[in-house]
Amino acid sequence: MSKTLLITMLLTSTSLFASGLDYKPGAICDKKAGFCADMQGVSVALTKEYLGAKAEQKLMDRINKVGAADFDPTWFTMSGGLTCKTKEKTCWSSRYGDKVDAKATKTLFGS
Repeated sequence: MSKTLLITMLLTSTSLFASGLDYKPGAICDKKAGFCADMQGVSVALTKEYLGAKAEQKLMDRINKVGAADFDPTWFTMSGGLTCKTKEKTCWSSRYGDKVDAKATKTLFGS
């Protein structure tokens, strides 16, 4: 199993329905999956700020389980399938990259 797939599985919930993402200025938080991200990727600091210390600790536990050296915060999938790649400065409505999610892309990358 690829490390990216493993990270995606660890960070996302099993729900494929409406995710209830919370859009903040320059960030998106997913309470169900338990993390926040900004233009640089998954953010422990934003997770703590917006979701609290428990969410921060759970995220750190998941990162440590994968291994900090193998954790790639620049490519992530949130509840409902929203997938973002910060190196490409784009978010898609699903992991398959078939439709750009304009709202998420503008929120994180300003375009």
